[in-house]
Amino acid sequence: MHRFLPKTMNMPWLLLALFGLAAAWSGCYYDNELELYGIGQMECDSIGTFADNVKPILDGNCSISGCHVPGGTGPGLFENYDQVKSFVDNGRLEERVLVQRNMPPTGPLTNCQLQLIQTWIDAGAPDN
Repeated sequence: MHRFLPKTMNMPWLLLALFGLAAAWSGCYYDNELELYGIGQMECDSIGTFADNVKPILDGNCSISGCHVPGGTGPGLFENYDQVKSFVDNGRLEERVLVQRNMPPTGPLTNCQLQLIQTWIDAGAPDN
């Protein structure tokens, strides 16, 4: 084996070089956890329920200080089902959040959040 290697390179150097190459190669791992294991996919594909899916999205993005809360500048309140349902019934929630995507003003919702809201509206926006 030594006859193929330069005289200055001995076996420990070769092992060290191979180990370094293997470590560098294994460090380049770009698989997406969602694609591999479906983590989070079930939540996006599930039937959007108001209490479990829609309300937390609204609480974190709409029912926040200065917006759809008492004293906020957002038209109407998003603190309970009846308040939100009135915006669904008049089409404003779907138009502003799903079509124009200009609400919330802090930036668009994630695709999963949009899908959950759309699924909930498509199901008739039930109080579930």
